[in-house]
Amino acid sequence: MRSNSYRFFQNRECEFFPCHEVQDEDAFNCLFCYCPLYLEDNCLGSPEYIITGRGQRIKDCSSCLVVHSPEMYDKVIAHLRRQDEIIRVDLRKMKSLLMDRLFKITHINDMDEDMRAEHRLVADRVVDRIMTSSLSEKPNSKGTALDCTETVLNPMEVSVLLQSFAGECVHKGYLEFGNKKIECTVLEQIDTAGVEKGYLYAFHAPDVDLESAGSVLEQYYMETFQVACMDVIRGWIQGYLERKNSVYEKKYCSPSFGPGYYGMGMDAVPELLGLMDTSQVGVSWNGERMSPKMSLVGTYLIAGEDVFAVDSDCRDCIGHSGGCEFCIKH
Repeated sequence: MRSNSYRFFQNRECEFFPCHEVQDEDAFNCLFCYCPLYLEDNCLGSPEYIITGRGQRIKDCSSCLVVHSPEMYDKVIAHLRRQDEIIRVDLRKMKSLLMDRLFKITHINDMDEDMRAEHRLVADRVVDRIMTSSLSEKPNSKGTALDCTETVLNPMEVSVLLQSFAGECVHKGYLEFGNKKIECTVLEQIDTAGVEKGYLYAFHAPDVDLESAGSVLEQYYMETFQVACMDVIRGWIQGYLERKNSVYEKKYCSPSFGPGYYGMGMDAVPELLGLMDTSQVGVSWNGERMSPKMSLVGTYLIAGEDVFAVDSDCRDCIGHSGGCEFCIKH
């Protein structure tokens, strides 16, 4: 029989002991009597859900022993220490925004009438085919038999990883995380003293089968559609974070500051990825670039006042060692 410690505790005098059906009562850990993960959608267990007579959806953890297994202590503590969240964005509800962004990227409305009609026909066909895909099958980590596949009912649902960080990490011209300093020259133009907190983010665009393209033009619109998805999601995240932080009083969220724009160099990509567990949303660094290819990583900042008004030319700035003064002088 195990001894009680900071990792394990058992109360056999409890009238409910053991509160789950188990084969080995001696290994039943009462330390987490009430599951600290119960209110989390992405907990460590595999709960079932019940719809009550009032139409409410509640978690049923009767068959889950995750927090009562002694060997799970470290994983439960590590999970509780996390300061990240995963949100899921359903792009099917944003089709009009996606099409507007797609047309803006491709300048389709600036084409002559015949060319515009041809491109519009191809673009509509490509987008409809991607967005109406009923399901896709992804092999599990073992990649073996067909019955070991994960069915994704909505391939247009994108998982976004968000991880908060303290406002003290934001400085004039750079972000600082421990011994990592990430230059972002647009921060030279911002009153960083007003920044209360920030968020790191990572996600990738919906997967598309480029090999299914019937022409070069179709492939072009497939890839451009992925770019449009990433742009629309970045805008959605900005609005989401502003609402999330404005429950009690109005807060402002910055545009997305990330590698390749707003004065942050591309060398920041692996640095930012290293600060998060991006495997949760299927994003990784292969030593040369992110995988999948259509992935994004960056930051958002939150402030009590709108201190994020910066020159529009900064949007496409890839950074310079001379900082913002380089543009001013040249």
